[in-house]
Amino acid sequence: MNRSKYAMKNTLTMFFTYIVTLGLSFVTRSVFIHKLGEEYLGLNGVYSSILSVLSISDLGLESVFAFLLYKPLSENDKGHIVGFIMLFKKIYVYVGTFIFISGMMLFPFLSNIIGAQGKMLQHVELIYLIMLFNSAISYFFTYNRTILDANQKNYIITLITFTMNTMISIVQIICLYVIDSMVVYVSLVLISTVGSNILISLYVSREYPFLKNKEFRYPINEVDKKVLIKNTLGGVSNKLGGIIVFASDNIILSMFVNLATVGLYSNYTMILNSFTGLIQKVLGTLTASIGNLSIESPKRSKDFFMHLNLLITIIAFFAVPQLLTLLRPFVFFWLGERFILSQYIVLLIIINFTLQLSRYPSLMYIDAYGLQWIQKWKSLIEATLNIFFSIIFLAVFHLGLAGIILSTILSTGLFVLWYEPFIVVRYALKIDKNKQLKMVFLLLIDKLLLIIPTLVVWGVMHFFSGNGLLFLIKLSVINFTIVIISFFIIFRTNSQFKYILSRVSNYFMK
Repeated sequence: MNRSKYAMKNTLTMFFTYIVTLGLSFVTRSVFIHKLGEEYLGLNGVYSSILSVLSISDLGLESVFAFLLYKPLSENDKGHIVGFIMLFKKIYVYVGTFIFISGMMLFPFLSNIIGAQGKMLQHVELIYLIMLFNSAISYFFTYNRTILDANQKNYIITLITFTMNTMISIVQIICLYVIDSMVVYVSLVLISTVGSNILISLYVSREYPFLKNKEFRYPINEVDKKVLIKNTLGGVSNKLGGIIVFASDNIILSMFVNLATVGLYSNYTMILNSFTGLIQKVLGTLTASIGNLSIESPKRSKDFFMHLNLLITIIAFFAVPQLLTLLRPFVFFWLGERFILSQYIVLLIIINFTLQLSRYPSLMYIDAYGLQWIQKWKSLIEATLNIFFSIIFLAVFHLGLAGIILSTILSTGLFVLWYEPFIVVRYALKIDKNKQLKMVFLLLIDKLLLIIPTLVVWGVMHFFSGNGLLFLIKLSVINFTIVIISFFIIFRTNSQFKYILSRVSNYFMK
């Protein structure tokens, strides 16, 4: 199967499984809130934020390691494949052990983090320990995923994880109705994590039996080890700094405001994270293709980067106006009036969503080209800016949730939004120095096009009011009509859009 077929298979598998998982997540969240309340929901959000820095998927080590496997896999060099996999396994074991110890060191400070509301809840320490173990245990299995990622077989991981998560979600819903226990809820998450990893490990052992044959193992040379160490440190720094930005939001909210606000905010972020998660997972299946393309055809890799940026702009063009006007009515329909945030807060949430979505093409290329080390300080600077602005807005201006979101917007907009594409343009695409800043500037200018449909939809929606499912459908249809008219007026002569459209048409015409 060639690169394009694998990419399409990964994308379609990811899309359909994610849609089903998303539906189950909304049902589970509804039952969770109904049976346990928003304080436990806030506790789950705070603990998830604390432990997100421990998550193997968030740290992004898989993409860092997969970068080194592209070449040996393309050459069927079993010796170097086995050598790399064994080295990855050793690193993951060390990291997993370190993660668990670090998590335990935070244990005495939990009461200070969760605040007065958290202290009134039951079994908060046990819940934390189960969630910590769930995060740490992932590292002891995940080296098996790396060869599937690098070999463009993400769909295997997706199908196994989807099957396990679906079964566990159904059991969680039943248990919430019967037992009303968050301890049982998080314990089931742990079972899902362990079960998925065991099944993936068994699949890899069956499909790649040579991995257990020590005769194939070649020693890794010093050049590759140096690349591995630098990209690992750079990748962890990059991902960890980014996680700190978003994890600190819930933690600071819990410390300065309360757990209920964290729970309220998490409902909105869940909706947006569901949308961005789908995009990220679908596009993430292309990372290995970009890595292979960087070796086979650098010129095509540059064109693909421009097409990918335009694709993200188009997605945002359709999504942002819809989300801005439908988010509050949807939450009202889903959870009820007391879970509604002000339109001003929702506007800030959508602005932040748009900025984060715009980063995806650059982040994909940074992973595919192994540029983590070059931009190793980027996310730490981003995290420092975010925490600084958060403290100022909360302690000095007392802006509450609005201050937290503004902090993330400023740390992203002032620094990373231009820095990441600059790294790609300069070190991956190797654009002439005189054209680098111009290219970055043009990429950023494209995002301003989002203002047009958003303002039009915003103005039109003021003439409508109501609630319920029919009202949501009515708003959606009106929004989509306005956006699609605006889209064809703006993009009808865009050459890159015509190219993307022709490629999609050709694929489905085959």
